[in-house]
Amino acid sequence: METAAKIAAVCLLGALLAALLKKTSPDTALLLALAVCVVVLTALARGLEEVTSFLRELLDWGGLSVELFVPLLKTVAIALISRVGGALCRDAGEGAMASLVEIAGAFAAILVSLPLFRAAWRMLEGLM
Repeated sequence: METAAKIAAVCLLGALLAALLKKTSPDTALLLALAVCVVVLTALARGLEEVTSFLRELLDWGGLSVELFVPLLKTVAIALISRVGGALCRDAGEGAMASLVEIAGAFAAILVSLPLFRAAWRMLEGLM
């Protein structure tokens, strides 16, 4: 909760400053927004080890194979990256580029998910 409050405060302050700067210097406002994003991602990265440790515990407890679990995590990461990338492009006034980032993210998610589809197909073949 403390991390979420700090992130919200940084984002609100950054948004306020960017709104003030946008009138006189739109380039500086965009750089400020990118800097805020970097600060927030750095703050979130600190908790990544704890999440990774928990996911390893889940893998051990559930008996899932790593080959099936890793594509799921990669797909989630791709979704987050493409959503943030698309939003940043839209904020910069590049709607077409934002759509391209989102399409590329969807395609990458499908590629990463192929091992899951293959495993499901093998399981279905085994039932027949």
